Order: sequence, then structure tokens, then C-alpha cells
Amino acid sequence: MSKKWYAAKSPEVSEREKSNYTLARKAAAEGFVLLENNGVLPLPACKIALYGMGARKTIKGGTGSGAVNERYSVPIEKGLENGGYTVTSKSWLDDYDFEYDEKYHAWEAEIAKKTAGMAPHEIFAAAKGDPFRFPAGRLVNDEDVRASDTDTAIYVIARQAGESHDRRLEPGDWYLTDVERENLLKLAVAYTKTVLVINVGGPIELSILDEVDGIDAVVFYGQGGMEGGNAFADVLSGKTDFSGRLTSTWALKYEDYPNASTYGHVNGDLDNESYLEGIYVGYRYFDSYAVKPRYPFGYGLSYTKFSLACSDFALQGTRVQAKVQVMNTGATNVGRQVVQLYLSCPVGRLEKEKKRLVAFAKTRELVPKASEELVLEFDMTSAASYDEAVLAWVLEKGAYLLQMGVDAANTEIVAALEMDETVTCEQCVACCAPKQRVDELPLPLPTAYTSLPEGLRRLTIDTKSFSPVTHDYGEPRVVESKREKTLLDTLAPQEMAELLCGGGVLKQGQHNVTGAGGKTTIDLANKGIGNIVLSDGPAGLNIINEITMDENGFERAVNIPEKYKAYAAAAKNMIGEGGEPAYRYATAWPVHLVLAQSWNTELLHQVGEAVGREMLEFGITIWLAPGMNINRNPLCGRNFEYFSEDPLLSGKMAAAITKGVQSHQGVGVSLKHFACNNQEDNRTQCSSNINERALREIYLKGFQIAVTESQPWTVMSSYNKINHIYTANNYDLCTKLLRCEWNFGGLVMTDWGGRADPVLCAGAGNDLVMPGNDEVRQQIAAAVSSGTIDDVTLRRSAARVLHIVLKSDIYQQ
Repeated sequence: MSKKWYAAKSPEVSEREKSNYTLARKAAAEGFVLLENNGVLPLPACKIALYGMGARKTIKGGTGSGAVNERYSVPIEKGLENGGYTVTSKSWLDDYDFEYDEKYHAWEAEIAKKTAGMAPHEIFAAAKGDPFRFPAGRLVNDEDVRASDTDTAIYVIARQAGESHDRRLEPGDWYLTDVERENLLKLAVAYTKTVLVINVGGPIELSILDEVDGIDAVVFYGQGGMEGGNAFADVLSGKTDFSGRLTSTWALKYEDYPNASTYGHVNGDLDNESYLEGIYVGYRYFDSYAVKPRYPFGYGLSYTKFSLACSDFALQGTRVQAKVQVMNTGATNVGRQVVQLYLSCPVGRLEKEKKRLVAFAKTRELVPKASEELVLEFDMTSAASYDEAVLAWVLEKGAYLLQMGVDAANTEIVAALEMDETVTCEQCVACCAPKQRVDELPLPLPTAYTSLPEGLRRLTIDTKSFSPVTHDYGEPRVVESKREKTLLDTLAPQEMAELLCGGGVLKQGQHNVTGAGGKTTIDLANKGIGNIVLSDGPAGLNIINEITMDENGFERAVNIPEKYKAYAAAAKNMIGEGGEPAYRYATAWPVHLVLAQSWNTELLHQVGEAVGREMLEFGITIWLAPGMNINRNPLCGRNFEYFSEDPLLSGKMAAAITKGVQSHQGVGVSLKHFACNNQEDNRTQCSSNINERALREIYLKGFQIAVTESQPWTVMSSYNKINHIYTANNYDLCTKLLRCEWNFGGLVMTDWGGRADPVLCAGAGNDLVMPGNDEVRQQIAAAVSSGTIDDVTLRRSAARVLHIVLKSDIYQQ
């Protein structure tokens, strides 16, 4: 192993950090969404009365794997002050601090009481399963208003969520608390200008907007990372335009979601989750069933106006190209626009959603009266539907209507692509099909358009342009390099089995990054095979930032974040002084939901590149990200970690960030959680029950796009079951789909400490069981001895693990 020092020796802010802070600020600003504005924004620097739980305690990201121990984080209050605003409501904010601290300590004491005598990891799990809920603060009174000495108020609603716990239909979570409602009513009357800011990892109920006239602007801040407060001041002032657009539909009320009454804890059955809405997820449901949302998919306001005009269409084989001229028609403000291209597919033997996203693009910054031509492209095969009757992806004959717009509710038909016969694009075999079909929702309203615009451009697709794809479902071969073959040939079966289990607890001589999520085995070091480090999580590298390191590279943590204190008693050898000080300050990026709301794949590639640089600096080989499960229901506790309700957008964003990370030699990512990990309550035992068409078209499509476009180094199987089979034990999922159909050549690993049978993992195509412990190691060893894991399976999975280890920057020679 290289003797390189994988940490900074100085606590000074590095040039890498400064560059990342600038990018994090840009990414946050580009991902914030302006939901309402009656003209009060942009707002020049002035006095502001700032209230609400997220004003000073702004939530930068979620809990669990998505946490980051950054050098600093800028809350909204500080960001406003940095931007030249004067916050005049310090008394209310100070009172909130007192209430927050009091209630947080009470929560800590209650957790300690409930977990007395438990092991450290059990305490940690209990805290995640019963998260602290921010208090709402006190009522704003007349004295607060007088003392604020301003006509402008900002109220910040915040909600925290994360691993192991889904959100609840309760005040203080989905609903506003009585205090929040009363305060908004007060502010709307007491101040001339009132801005509501939503510091939440997803939608909340906003019926108060229908009841109050005085809320002048609404901003979806999401969770903006460490530079979020500064970025907020940038967009509030107009220094930067609001160019973020929603990546999930916001309903008028929770009951409008198709799975509202059956989701997770709502119906009380945490063992089975029936995906009864089928392919009708998000805007596909709202469009097809004519349910009006509060804010549609793709929606967002700007400080300026834009015009769109299709200047040309082209058809080359199965490729469709649309050229769109975008002009900033405003008089004063610079802005960026997102153009969205949808396709309405003909309804034949298969029912279809009203439209689906097929392409998107974002302009550069346009000054008033400036324009840009965007080119949007897609392949018609990507518009195929999965026919369970013939086990194939098909394009049914008829007219495919191309629609252009700025959100899912505001589109116009701009062309018709006509096919005179049905074609098969890809022949498959049944994968992950349920033994008993899920009884899906009744069919939606008819989606066929009865009238089309006059003079509509029509293009005929030559069906002979399609070349049906077939797959070899035989056992995938692993091509071993000369070095890999030589090393594997030196290993006895029991030694080879060590590669199939994670490295577990810290051992002498192990390459370690304190606080990182896991590592591969060190037990083969005498064979020339060291270990690599894997780190959470989707908002940035989740490691401890202040350590000491001795001359042998052994690390001890100095500054223990709150979330690690439950482990302190079991890890005394990792805590305290000894050796030279060292520092690993990672960047806390905006959460994936906010990044995706930029609709800017180039930006996400830049974020990926920046994460990759940090990985090389810190000695981390695999980033356990991007997270890319579908935002199926707004109550999922980890929706903020995922990109969208739409698989195309999710896949493109994941591919961009993956290519960014892997543009650096020696580091890679792990797409997660594969697949249907759409709830957190009872996530390790719940079965996601779903028909094959919905599985393939919605929940696997994003993974497929990311895998085929970016070839991630690894994929992480999820905790849950699909149709009663754990994903890590699911041959259809990990081998037939991932490897045989999508040609994935990398490593598959389990999520940390799941319930899947570790003995069945390798045979299913899940190569590595994480994080590893003696019990799992012994189970795998016994299965190798008995022949339950045969020699071919053993070597195949071991070779995949070894390949990643040897590709690592740590072990490059």
C-alpha cells in the first residue's frame, strides 16, 4: 500500500475546499425553486424580520448516511447577513434557541432511558428510528413586529428526516403546527411583504396558501448543503435567478397521491407494500387521472419571462431531434430556462400514461432579448412499453405526439411521429414477476387526443430502422487480468471466501478512514491484497473531520460528532490523542433532490468531479452514492436523498454525477438502493410487491440509464424484498437484469447489515456482504466448505471484489 498521507496536515482552508464551496453555493442556488411570487422578489438588501424553526437552525441535509461533518454550515440567518441584509428579529431567534436546546436535551434523555443497557449500535438505531422533531417556536407577538422595524418578514418552516423513519401525517411534519399557522396568519397581516421558505426534503401541506392573501412569495429551499444560506441570499436578492424546477409533483392535499391510503405506516402493514398505482407514479398519475396538483412536475418561476419556439425537427433512424429556440423576453433580469420534451404514446393493447418525459435541456444565462437554440434528442426505443404478455419492450403502432413545455401541466403538441406497425425493440425473459399479480388501480381516463393542432408537423418512422435486441441469460463471465488471475490462483477457497465479506471492525494494518461506512477485508494482506474504504453518502463524504495519525498510519478521532457518540464506548481505541493532527474536511453538498432541481447535468458532472477529488485526497475508493430511488410517496423518509419521481431524470442525473466522480482514475461510485427501497419504516423486512411492467418502466429504468451510460464501479442492493425475495438474494435482479440485460460488469454489494441470507448472495450475483462481521464470515466459509457456494460462483464474486480493490487509487502500481 502507498505510504501517502491521506489527510491534510494543516487545519487551514485548502484551495480544494474553497473551490468546492463556490461550486456548492452555485449548485444550491440553481436548485432552489420559486413557487410563488407576486412581485416582492427579488428583494434588495434591507431590514428583515426573520422567524421560523429553520431561520437559524437551517437543515442542510438529512440524517443517517446522508450526513456530512463539514467545516462549517451557513444557515439562512447568516447567509442573509453575509448578503447585506439586516436581521431585526434577534429576540425571537434567541428564544427559539433556548426552546430548541431544552427540547433536544429532553429528547436525548428519553432516548437514553429507552435504550439503557443496549449495545452502541442498538442505541444508534433507536435514535434514527425516533428522530428529534424541531419545535415550532413561540408565537410572534406585536412587540416582535414593532421591534423588527421593517415591512418585510421571512418565515422558515423546517423538517428533518432520514434513515429508518418515514415522515408522518402529523402537525410538525406533513402538516403545519398550530403555531406555524398562527404565525403565518400574523405575518401576512403585520408585514407588507411576507416570504415563506420551505426548508424540507420534500413537499408539505400548503393549504394555508388558499386561506391567506398576504403570503407574497414561497421558496422551496429543500436542504441546500453547507453554502445554502449564502445561496439563498443570492437568489433572494436577484444576484442569481431562480432557475430550479421541481422534480416531483406537489399535490393539493396528501389524499391526492395514488398510494396515499396504502403507503407504509398509513395502512399499518409494514411487511407488504403493494405498488397498486402501477406505472402511474407522480405526474403520470396526476395527468392521466386528471387530478390537479398544487405544483406540477417541472414547475418553477423565474425573475424573467421566456418564449419557446420549435425551429426544426429531424428523424434519423430511430433517433429524434428537436431544436428549440429560447428567448429571454423580459426587460431587466438575466435568467435560465429549462425546456422539457414529453411524448404521448398511442394506446393500443397496452394502456399508457398521458405523457412521459423523454428529453430536457437548460439554457445558459440569457440577458434580456438574448436567445439560445437548444437541441433535445432521444431514441424512440426509450419510449417503448413493457408487454408482460410477450416479455418484450414494444412500440405499438400509431401516432406518438411530441409535446414541448416548461412543466408537465404546460405543454403543447409540436409534432407527430407515426408508426404504421408495432415493433419489438427488445426481447426479454420474466424477471422479478410476482407469483400473484398486484391488483392495480382502475384504468385512467382515456388519454388519446381527440383533436390535433392544424398544420402539425408529421414524421413517419421507418419501422425497419429498429433492430430487436436479444440477450444471453447464461452465467456472466468475468475476464480476469493477468495480475488478478495470478493473485486469485494463490488463494485457497477459504481465503478467496474472505473477499466476499466486508472488513468489519478496525484491525491493525488496515487502511482506514475514520468515520467511513465500511471497508473490504484486510485478512489477505499477506497475499498482497490490501483493503479499500467505502464512504457514505449522497450529500458528500461522511467521515470524521479531525483525527490524529501515528507513524504507522493508525488513526484516532479527536472531534467526535454527535451521531458517533453512541459508538464511543465500543471504540475507545479510536478516540483520543496520539500521533500528529490531521484533517479531512469534506464538502456538504445540496441534497440530491436539490441538485436534480437544477435540471443541469453539466453541473452534476462538476459536483461528481469535486467529490472524486476529495476521495483521492482522503483515501476513499467507493462513494456510496448516488442514491436514486423513485419519489413514489412524499412520506418516504429519504426522498431528499433521491433525485425525482421520474426515471429518465433520475437516470440522467445519476449518470452525470457518476461520470464526474469516475473521471478520476482510482475512484468509483455505488448506485443505490437497487431497487424499490421506497420506504424507511421496516425497510429491512418489507416486501415491495409490484407487477413486472411497473418495476421495469418506473423503478428500474433510472438504474438502467445510469448503468448503461456511466458504468458505475458498483451497485448496492437494497434492504427490502421485491415480491417476497430479498434483493441481495434475487438472481433475476442482480444477474438477469443488471448483468445480462444491461451488461453491467462491476461489483454488487449489500446494504449495511441487512436481513438477506449472506450464503445466497454470491449465487444471486451479489458479490460482497457489507459491512462484514465474524458471523457472516463464518457462514460464508461454511458454505464454501460444504459446496453450497461452488467454486465457479466463489471465484466469480471474488474476482469482482479483487478487480475493484486493484483499480483503487490506494493500490495502483
